[in-house]
Amino acid sequence: MWKLVYGSVRGTSHVQSGQPCQDHCAGRVVGTTIVAACSDGAGSADLSHLGSRCAVDRFIEEATGSIGLIAPDREAVESWVDAVRTSVLEEAAAQGVLPRQLACTFLGAIAGDDWTAFVQIGDGVIVFNGETAYELAFWPENGEYANTTRFLTDEDYREHLRIEVVPRPVQEIALLTDGLQMLALDYAQAQVHGPFFTPLFRTVRNGPDEETLRDSLLEFLDSRRINDRTDDDKTLLLAARGTFDVPACLSDPTA
Repeated sequence: MWKLVYGSVRGTSHVQSGQPCQDHCAGRVVGTTIVAACSDGAGSADLSHLGSRCAVDRFIEEATGSIGLIAPDREAVESWVDAVRTSVLEEAAAQGVLPRQLACTFLGAIAGDDWTAFVQIGDGVIVFNGETAYELAFWPENGEYANTTRFLTDEDYREHLRIEVVPRPVQEIALLTDGLQMLALDYAQAQVHGPFFTPLFRTVRNGPDEETLRDSLLEFLDSRRINDRTDDDKTLLLAARGTFDVPACLSDPTA
């Protein structure tokens, strides 16, 4: 059984400029398998909020329509991402703009009974529980210059498409966009900052229903403590597998 909570909030810089939240995320549980995705629209792209939503929604559709009892191979995951990119390009055409106006990163995770698959283009973070500590699926990829990254809409996106299939089950998965990277990663050690995730997953496991947890998550993402550290849009998806208890609201791991 999976317990899933996710949400996105507009960064303070976008609130001041009147721009929409350019992040989007979603997750779906199908039997004992979970499919999750998130995307961060490029700040310089006028319609990137449409690109991120289109990318996430199409991936959820593709993956849930194809998952089975065995792990997908690389070719299968590549075909899902190709379909996602095609969907974004079609949306750009429908809007009458170039694909770069819908530029977005992409992160996805699919976890079955005894396997887990991860996929990523660009920055952002996918975290899962390892045998002794939280592990990172991929280190965030940046471009040649500061504050740049790779996008699903890039012509050479296949060269920057990272896929990993782990031949074991995982019990906890987190996806987040780069607005939270400074809190989620230990840059000095090039690893996951475990204290950020431990209280979050504990609260998901021990907290109330998913709807109440989502309200708490959005409040946490839009809290002064978080906004003082980043003015970017913020997205966080948390999924935990197991048998669950009750009380509490989402703990603040930055306290």
